[in-house]
Amino acid sequence: MPPGLPDTRWRILTPTGTTGGIAIIHVDGEVEAVLGRLGMKAPAPGRVALQSIAGADRGLVARWSPRCVHLMPHGGRAVVREIADRLAAAGVSAAGEEDPRSLYPEAEDLIEARMLHALARAASPLAIDLLLDQPRRWSAFESGSGPAADADHSRRLSRLIEAPLVVMLGPANVGKSTLTNSLAGSAVSIVSEAPGTTRDHVGVMIDMAGLVVRLVDTPGLREAPGPEEAEAASIAMELASRADLLLLCGDTASAPPDGPFPAGETLRVRMRCDLGTASWPGDVAVSGLTGAGVATLVRAIRDRLVPPAAMADGRPWRFWAD
Repeated sequence: MPPGLPDTRWRILTPTGTTGGIAIIHVDGEVEAVLGRLGMKAPAPGRVALQSIAGADRGLVARWSPRCVHLMPHGGRAVVREIADRLAAAGVSAAGEEDPRSLYPEAEDLIEARMLHALARAASPLAIDLLLDQPRRWSAFESGSGPAADADHSRRLSRLIEAPLVVMLGPANVGKSTLTNSLAGSAVSIVSEAPGTTRDHVGVMIDMAGLVVRLVDTPGLREAPGPEEAEAASIAMELASRADLLLLCGDTASAPPDGPFPAGETLRVRMRCDLGTASWPGDVAVSGLTGAGVATLVRAIRDRLVPPAAMADGRPWRFWAD
């Protein structure tokens, strides 16, 4: 094996463990030495060439800068594994989660590289404009002409990158599954008039007016559940302990659960409002069957998780993890 190249790393940019039409393997560092060891010819910076990749496949080789090249073979697992093995044999180590500037050599500084990395991962459309403005905000802060970041402010805005968990809790047969289907626009939950129909939690990613959330519909909570329902309810409460927002659901006949619940945001939702007005106090009235109040609920979920004041706040946002 040739000597290692300590200043050179490789990583797979496309999803790992799956197949696809094209894979993208990023190599950063001593590009010409790496490609030479693989028996390849290095394109000039800014050029793309079609050639054999490490003798494993024929594909595109795009050299973005003197120290950055992307190898783009077919995306089959065997091909990618073979190229990874040949990179290792050439003395190139796999990259960890180090400085994102190695992924984005076009970035002017670390903040811009972090911003580009966050843009690639952000779940929510609302994140885009805020992220694009972060280099300017951090530059103003570092020059002393702008405000400092705030931990709670940054925590709320970070829900725009990693989709927050929203869990629906309530008695059986109050319309949680029907509402989930209405919000998702498809039949993702089992809907039935029989209490106890949903015996497992059903999760779906939903765009709530620009904020993408992981919405989980859980089994109905009953006073005397059977063994299977009791196990499912235990799972539901475990999910509730990790939720960013709990939707406490009830209808005209059944009030929502009282708790106590883990610390976090809550909304009390009056379900099946087409059947009448519930006697207990609630934040939003909605009918999954008719669609009444659904838009109001969507905005309430978004604004509770990422308040409009946080979106309008001009402070820099610490949008990366240490």
